[in-house]
Amino acid sequence: MATPTTHDTGTAPAPAESGAPGAVHRVRIPLRISDFVGSHVNNVRFQEFSQDARMMFFREKFDVAGSRVPVALARWMEIDFRRTIAMGVPEVWVDVQTLRVGRTSYTMRTSIGSESTGPEPCAVVDTVMVVTAADETTTLEINPEERAALLGHREEAG
Repeated sequence: MATPTTHDTGTAPAPAESGAPGAVHRVRIPLRISDFVGSHVNNVRFQEFSQDARMMFFREKFDVAGSRVPVALARWMEIDFRRTIAMGVPEVWVDVQTLRVGRTSYTMRTSIGSESTGPEPCAVVDTVMVVTAADETTTLEINPEERAALLGHREEAG
């Protein structure tokens, strides 16, 4: 089971309304033999690590009484593969950060690496998410509480 941990960026987060990126949230995801192809992690798995880490982030940020977990659909995704993660690595770390929150969408970045590959990511995934109603066709505006949670400033939401 993946274990979420918070990663301190060393700086205090900026206020939610400034448009500055949110705090970095680190999770760890154990690797399975099926994650590998040949002697390295399959490239397709990087997208799945990104999605799994975003889901853990959402559970932590929105799983509180009275909170509405926004339905969000991936609109656009780009993966920058920088180097491989070799066979035998027990887990990957995934840093999740909200880069920008707009009116109906937000951009998240997940940086993926492992202890054995060092502090620099092996892949960086940028994803634009669009918030929708339950019908998944009607876009919704992101409210101030959701904006604060996405940027890591729940205490400033009201």
